[in-house]
Amino acid sequence: MAYSTNDDLLNEYSESELAVLTGDPTGQTINEDRLDYARENAEALINAYLYGRFDVPFTGEINPIIKKISVDLTVNNLYEIAYSRTTVPSTITWRKINAVKMLKDMQAGIVSLTGSNPTVNAPPPIISNKTKNDRKFTDQQLSLFDD
Repeated sequence: MAYSTNDDLLNEYSESELAVLTGDPTGQTINEDRLDYARENAEALINAYLYGRFDVPFTGEINPIIKKISVDLTVNNLYEIAYSRTTVPSTITWRKINAVKMLKDMQAGIVSLTGSNPTVNAPPPIISNKTKNDRKFTDQQLSLFDD
């Protein structure tokens, strides 16, 4: 199941804008294959970041945050394809940066997806009560044992 749909993209862009982004300079026809390719790459990135923390790929009703990230990454992918010989607009680049930051925060457990099913085997956060001062040997002493 896709994390976002064409209707989600059409909430932000007109059909002619999407047609141009998918390769039709006349703005008449949306290239569905290119759109699907951009969406699949977005979802692969989402799954790669959230694997181990959540049971991915997500099924059922998609969390609005995941849907937003999917739309942002899909749009960025479309722009990167369409503007491969020029510069992608900075607003589109920032959408990707913010989406990846959100994925990293979810991966680290800083941001939670309410209603999502975290996996049973989700890695626990690493907590340590040790500091550099707790060491019995200094770095200099340890370096004497290097070969």
